[in-house]
Amino acid sequence: MACNENIIKNIASEVTRNCQGRYVTVEEDFVTYLIGLLLLNPKYGKLFNKTINRNNLEYFVNECVAMLTRGETSITTLKMQFIMQTNYDKLQNLIDKHLESIDSCLRPLVNEILDEEPEPNEEDDSKKLFRKISIYIILVSGLGNPSQIMNLKEGVAALESVFSLDDLKVFVALPVSEKLTQLHELVQIVSGVRLFNRDCQKGGEGIPDLPFNLVDAGRACLASLSNNLIVVMQRVNTLTTAIEDSIIVQNETGNVEINVASEFTRDDYNQIFELLAFYRQYEIYTRKFLNDVDVLVQSATQCVERVRIILQELHTAVKYKAAVPVGTVFPLFSKLWQVWRDMQNIMFLVSTINRLMTTLTSVEEQIKMPTHILNRMLVGKQVLNDEDRMGQVRIEERLSLGSLKNYVTSDSKMTAFKENNVQFLGFCAVCLSVGALIPSNVKIGHIKSMGSRYGFCNVKMATLFSKTPQRYINEVLDYARNNPHVINLLNILDEVDRVKDVDVLISKHLPKTEVCDKDIQTETHPVDSYIEKNYTPDLWEWKRRACQLATIVNCRTHSTQTNYSHLRSEIQCQTSELRDKGLQTKKDCGVNTAPKNTFLWGLRGQLGDGQHVLPLKDAPHLEKQKAQPIRTCNWLCQKADQIGDTESLIEAIEAQTISTDVCREE
Repeated sequence: MACNENIIKNIASEVTRNCQGRYVTVEEDFVTYLIGLLLLNPKYGKLFNKTINRNNLEYFVNECVAMLTRGETSITTLKMQFIMQTNYDKLQNLIDKHLESIDSCLRPLVNEILDEEPEPNEEDDSKKLFRKISIYIILVSGLGNPSQIMNLKEGVAALESVFSLDDLKVFVALPVSEKLTQLHELVQIVSGVRLFNRDCQKGGEGIPDLPFNLVDAGRACLASLSNNLIVVMQRVNTLTTAIEDSIIVQNETGNVEINVASEFTRDDYNQIFELLAFYRQYEIYTRKFLNDVDVLVQSATQCVERVRIILQELHTAVKYKAAVPVGTVFPLFSKLWQVWRDMQNIMFLVSTINRLMTTLTSVEEQIKMPTHILNRMLVGKQVLNDEDRMGQVRIEERLSLGSLKNYVTSDSKMTAFKENNVQFLGFCAVCLSVGALIPSNVKIGHIKSMGSRYGFCNVKMATLFSKTPQRYINEVLDYARNNPHVINLLNILDEVDRVKDVDVLISKHLPKTEVCDKDIQTETHPVDSYIEKNYTPDLWEWKRRACQLATIVNCRTHSTQTNYSHLRSEIQCQTSELRDKGLQTKKDCGVNTAPKNTFLWGLRGQLGDGQHVLPLKDAPHLEKQKAQPIRTCNWLCQKADQIGDTESLIEAIEAQTISTDVCREE
């Protein structure tokens, strides 16, 4: 899987930041816990199966943020589960963690004691080391505060009574491992001496009266938990009664469905299912606390009695004696301290349970009961508890279960059933398919499948499960991975983890379509008389008509506007489409411009520099004059013939040129 622990932490950090942007505060560790459960669902697990895509990552983050910001009851259930998993464990494990935390806090002081080696002649250094040992013994034993002078003096005096300065010199010369062993022995002996002095009323001001306080604290914790359990069970019974009749099973397909009443919706039932899951989880934790506190109270009572016996033995050993052998009293001092340490551990466990119960109560106060929905669901119903439901099974129904496959009665070997818990915490395995936590009836018995036992709320559910047990087990697992708050509630984390790579865990069963063969007798003549005018028995006539109809597709049609063309639908619009071409009119016309009134003479066929501008005499609006015949020739050649010699011709040409120049100057 590409999504390792570091990536999950990064995703949790991003989800936490996005929630803070929406003014919702969540712990990053809780988000990590939620992500771990969501990845058991293939819908989200497949997103990071091979590689991490940014789009998939953004989608997953948005889904987590949406779940956390909606504030549903399922998220509150997950928070309660997270608090218990991170703060509570087996009693011995809690004690070991507590003692380990004390040792880790005092480890620097222990290292100083083990590493320090004062000179034999340096008395001040020896007293300093002696004082450090006394402080360590007071701290690790929890018998007072060494910062108070009286507690420190009592600790030093008790240490001097069993460990002199000469013994300190021998202690310094020992190896580190032997130093550590002797230091632990000193803790037991010196602590026992201080406890004995307290019983003799010769000190012990900072030492609490643990035997008296322990018993009272245990009893007070039991009373508080019992009252809390009564309130929780009242709500559990109310919610269970409201929905236990809403689960139905189709006889044909075996599908489990919710019978939604007309005045309710599916969301209303889902809301009740989530509330019931929360209070069932709360009930489980409260009962666990009750059992543990009950065990602790019994242990505390035994410890108090053992302390009393050991103190009597000590008083008997030292009574009327000026000196007592070390081998006689030192084991008693050590035994007294060990019993006292057990009482300290019990007090720590009781205080831990009280603290956790207060935290869970604060979480429970965030839940709001939908009283308007519950009151309508409970109309005409009597609120029953789990014991009352067990008495509703008749003997005839129980006898009918004997023929079921893998059926196990609950009358025999009840102790075995108590030792080996029923799967799904004893809730009905069929009703869990839709998320309804209906408790199973022990008197009905159990069905054994794949080495596990499953309980049921009625005989019909048991009969249905015995036919296809794996189908309903898969339906429960599919519901659990889509609703992660149910996984740890039912203790099916391993089962859900095994099917996390299966995309489709269940298949929807559809009812079969009923088909039957029936004979229907129709009337001979349903219509009395009818004559078809267009009927003809001639086959060729039908072919001719068909050919006529076939030619219609090749005909051209046109539209005509009539008097009824305005009878159109109101929702349609008739428009004229735009044309790309221009419009052509029937009249062609143009615009004539005014001609010029000047003319450049001599641009064609004229030799020399004789071009000049000549004004046009005729106005443009006058009619064009007709051509007139030339009466007299103006060409120079004709003039030369009239003059008669070449010189005269040259003079005439020059005169013509001069006249041209004069025109240019003008």
